[in-house]
Amino acid sequence: MAEVPHATIQEFASDVYEQCLQAPGGYLFTIQELTDMTPGKSNIEVTSKVLNELLRDRRIQAMTQGTQNVFRVVSKEMIEKVKNMNADEEMLYSYIQDAAREGIWTKTLKAKSNMHNTTMSKCLKTLENKRYIKAIQSVKYPTRKIYMLYELTPSIEVSGGPWFTDRELDHEFINELSTAMLKFIASKTIPRARAKDSTAPAATTYPPNFTGYPTLNQIYLWVKNSNLTEVDLAEADIKALLDVLVYDGKIERVVGGTAYRALRKHESVNGFTESPCGRCPVFQLCREGGPVSASNCKYFEEWLEVGL
Repeated sequence: MAEVPHATIQEFASDVYEQCLQAPGGYLFTIQELTDMTPGKSNIEVTSKVLNELLRDRRIQAMTQGTQNVFRVVSKEMIEKVKNMNADEEMLYSYIQDAAREGIWTKTLKAKSNMHNTTMSKCLKTLENKRYIKAIQSVKYPTRKIYMLYELTPSIEVSGGPWFTDRELDHEFINELSTAMLKFIASKTIPRARAKDSTAPAATTYPPNFTGYPTLNQIYLWVKNSNLTEVDLAEADIKALLDVLVYDGKIERVVGGTAYRALRKHESVNGFTESPCGRCPVFQLCREGGPVSASNCKYFEEWLEVGL
């Protein structure tokens, strides 16, 4: 069989690479899948040369997934980045890339790369200056220096989610948003006052079979559309705040746990606070024979008459 020219191998490799980029929802490929994409795939020698060409140009990377050998396609943008890196920088970059949104601790980078501290620090600084990577701090491990790709957003486990600002729990933001949500739920819990020209008494609560209380999704959409915050909140974030309001006794779950309604505040009442004595500004002067006493207090007599 005639030797296939190298130029043809390069054409085949480019063809396979483009097919990988256009493959729907996939960036990992088995040897068989790459073989099926290769022109003249029946020729094992040609297929092998095409794969070697792709690996040499860094358009694919060999990986192990479980017990299977697979290949990861590398984007064109990534190829341009890697082209300008030295071997040490590329190694560190690949480890940081594999860590995805969780990031990777410098101590772990050191163990994986077995690189001298000075060399590693220099490479990381170069990658940072080129905005290929960035250093972040974890809420869970605040003393660790963690690196991740520049264009990625840290996971909630790392950043703490929307409730943290500069790694500190933002109590003011949480309280303001919770208060606004409580007011919204209360507005849907208490019936509107009756019309002025109506003779019917105003209802103070909805009937037991009422199902119009706001659901989680309705509350989420209200927060999203009300411009209360510029923070991008998910429905799960809103549910977390609703859970806090439930635990605080400010709202309760209704309609089989699918909706929420506000709870009325009940002030503690006893006989003393209801009597004039409990609200008297000169209570300390009140005594028999004094300037004020129960026997000559007109307010006390009025209260007793009402009670009778």
